[in-house]
Amino acid sequence: MRATIFCDRTAEPLRHLTDARTPLRPLSWNMFTLFPDLNDVLAQLTAGLERVLGPELLALYLTGSFALGDADGGSDVDFLAVTQAMLTPEQVQEVQALHQTLFELPSIWAQHLEGSYLPAEVLRAPTTGTLVPYLDNGSRTLELSDHDTTLVMRWVTREHGVALFGPPASELIDAVGPDDLRAEVRGSMQKWGTVLQTDPDSLYNGWLQPYAALSVARMLHTIQTGAVHSKRAAVEWSREHAPHWTPLLEHAWKQHPEQSLNYYQQADADHVRQTREFIGWALELTRE
Repeated sequence: MRATIFCDRTAEPLRHLTDARTPLRPLSWNMFTLFPDLNDVLAQLTAGLERVLGPELLALYLTGSFALGDADGGSDVDFLAVTQAMLTPEQVQEVQALHQTLFELPSIWAQHLEGSYLPAEVLRAPTTGTLVPYLDNGSRTLELSDHDTTLVMRWVTREHGVALFGPPASELIDAVGPDDLRAEVRGSMQKWGTVLQTDPDSLYNGWLQPYAALSVARMLHTIQTGAVHSKRAAVEWSREHAPHWTPLLEHAWKQHPEQSLNYYQQADADHVRQTREFIGWALELTRE
């Protein structure tokens, strides 16, 4: 774990998320991130899911940027919960009530949780695209989505996921081969990049423009290496493999810590033009 510290801080439990039968475990035995208030939120999430799902909960993993080690103040808090079976409507209601409560915690991280509830058999299946309960970043309502049933999510969680509850992810997720990973990412780039090219005005969104540039760089990095890397690592990778685009990517990365503040701002026209050209170059480079 690259973004890990250890200390004696203990999270204060929410009384309505725990009781005498399911006491909240202090996180002094494994503080998972460099952000103490985020560690508190993760403690509440873990304790709450143990309470409402009981033995139905097999594991809970911190994944995404926090697993890869380059998270900052602008990162989503990606998680993956593994369950015995697909959640029932009653369980979905209980989990949603938990997320609504967590959303009100006095921490900005509580509004940036994002993750899915995957049955173990879905996680093991060789196919992708199954709809499962999903919480989007900034939302307090579960929806059905295939957002986290990708090979990319499985690879990141298996290889780097931090177990908040349950066994190491390698015990529940099969290995993803590099060629399979490359094929999925290449397909995603062609589909998403084409959408952005056909709707170029969307890149004037101050959040989307840098996000798109960094995401395309990450995809190119994965296609070359057969592994998933962080956005910052993709910027470094570009210095040798795509130096013409490095200044664009460096600027995008500098905006990342406060990227959510740019959602209602307009992106710089020159950066939009460069991003559009970068996407076109990447699509041509990876077209089969």
